[in-house]
Amino acid sequence: MPGIGPVTSRTSSILATDNLLRSLQQTQLDLLTVQNQIASGRIAAAPSDAPGKVSSILFLQQKLQARDQWMLNLEQNLSSLNSVDAALGSATDILFEAKSIALSQIGVGSDQQTRQVQADIVQSQIEALISIGNQQFNDLSLFGGNNGPGAGGRVFDEFLGGIRYTGTGQDLLSDVGTLLPQPINSNGLDAFGALSSRVRSAVDLDRQVSLRTRLVHVNGARGSGVVKGSVTLTVDTTQATVDLGTIDTLGDVVTRVNDAITSLNPEAGALVLTGEGFALSAAEGTTITISDIGAGQTAADLGIDLSVTASSIAGLEVNPHLTQTTLLADLGVAVDFSSGIQIVQGKHTKVADFSNAITIQDLINAVDSLQLGVRLQINETGTGLDLISEVSGLALSVGENGGTTAQDLGLLTLGFDTELSSFRFGLGVEPVEDADDVQFAMTNGLAFGVDVSGLVTVGDLVAAMYSAAGAAGLTAGVDLVIGVASIGNGLVFTDNTTGIGTFIIEDATLSQVATQLGIAGNAGAGNTITSANTSQVKVDGVFSHLIDLRNSLAANDDLGITIAGGKVDRSVDQVVQARASVGIEAAQIQQQRERSADLEISEKTMLSKLQDTDLTEVITRFVQLQTQLAASLQVGSQNLRLSLLDFLR
Repeated sequence: MPGIGPVTSRTSSILATDNLLRSLQQTQLDLLTVQNQIASGRIAAAPSDAPGKVSSILFLQQKLQARDQWMLNLEQNLSSLNSVDAALGSATDILFEAKSIALSQIGVGSDQQTRQVQADIVQSQIEALISIGNQQFNDLSLFGGNNGPGAGGRVFDEFLGGIRYTGTGQDLLSDVGTLLPQPINSNGLDAFGALSSRVRSAVDLDRQVSLRTRLVHVNGARGSGVVKGSVTLTVDTTQATVDLGTIDTLGDVVTRVNDAITSLNPEAGALVLTGEGFALSAAEGTTITISDIGAGQTAADLGIDLSVTASSIAGLEVNPHLTQTTLLADLGVAVDFSSGIQIVQGKHTKVADFSNAITIQDLINAVDSLQLGVRLQINETGTGLDLISEVSGLALSVGENGGTTAQDLGLLTLGFDTELSSFRFGLGVEPVEDADDVQFAMTNGLAFGVDVSGLVTVGDLVAAMYSAAGAAGLTAGVDLVIGVASIGNGLVFTDNTTGIGTFIIEDATLSQVATQLGIAGNAGAGNTITSANTSQVKVDGVFSHLIDLRNSLAANDDLGITIAGGKVDRSVDQVVQARASVGIEAAQIQQQRERSADLEISEKTMLSKLQDTDLTEVITRFVQLQTQLAASLQVGSQNLRLSLLDFLR
């Protein structure tokens, strides 16, 4: 048997051809990629070309696109604020001129005609300020706040004898890539003090919860809202997880928790709503516990992290706040909505009828419908209502219309809670030290004085009057009755004593407090004195002060000119302060623009490093691939030329 020689490995021509083609295709693909990199200057034409870098590249590209818009916003904001600054500069010049007029007329015996000329000048200054307040930049109201009109719109206009502001008290904000958006304009409240702020209710309307109360309308038991999530329910020793991650209302909470309780033990107990929160009850011999899972806080926010055995326990209040859709029936305090309120704005008196109101929005609409330039709104804490006057130069007061509506809502401008310092548009009263300020003479011949020093509110004043009356031998609340007017505004004093005397309230020696309070009066043949309405509200701003100065000059009123001049001086300070704030905002925008430009350079540099081609490296790679392709073609041509005889050798 012949010997066996060495085994020679042979490869079929088909396999060799396939291998060669695959190699050539890959090399050509690599060449195409490198050619594209050279032509485009970019490493990656598609995400698959650089999977390790694509997320960073996309992030930087998006950041640069956003930064382009931020830079445009910064330019717009800076130009707008520069316009605001220039406008406030012009306003400051006008107020300095008005202040000079007031100073020139104080302590001099000017005649009526001279002061009327000065009043006309102040009127022209008011008109110039209205024009400044209505200035726009690129169809953007400079002083309209975040709800200013569009092109051609006005936010300041003459209205009912005053100047009405229809903008807001918050600036318009713009996204410039910082943590917080930045102001792009100013507003009439900051710049000109164009809205009143005194009729702010201290009454908590105590909104009660209901099954329909939405979670977004509660502050939560911890005061920071409600974070949705799951909670653990334990009935005796059996546990279940209750998903509260998709709830919308407090009724959803009740339904899901009670469904879970029922699934574990139908007779165990229940979760119910009560007042301003929840209550959990457990049947005899049963313990129910609700708790948060891990670091969760849903149960704590809802005030239902509770455990109860054979009884009932109330959770913490979830503190619901008022919204426009809040039903008046859900308020936890008694309010006389049937009577309505009387609103006096300047020379105009109207009644807001709340008798058909169902929601808070209905109350707001009723006030808006009066067209008096006042707005009813929910206060910042969501607990009560404020009445805001939009009209500078007019006296506003809120009184009753035969019931207790204004007092119940906390909107009465002359009530027992009214501070004495608010009388006479904030000038207050000026008691004489160590002496009586108000003198009473009763019908029965008794007389007594009242020292007002140190008193804060009208309630304190009434208490002091009752105390003095008691010391004089009268029965407070019987012989002398003091209350608020049932129609409109005012304090009502009733003398129920009998005799030949006359019921009189007057200033005590050296004091003018009775006059300043508006309670000085003579009942004549009657027994009742109703005070004047000296606790009115007026917008404490630039336009009110100029209107007061104009009116005092026209009336040749020396004291009025002095007081108005002092207020105009305050207006100068207000506008200067507003201008300083705008300057600070503009400086911050300038700094942000410089920072943004620097960041843009850094981001572009990083992006270039990630996606731009290193030409030296890529060209070297291109040459290598060309050499590789040529070698493959040469070797392939040689192999493919082999015959069958060459294979059989």
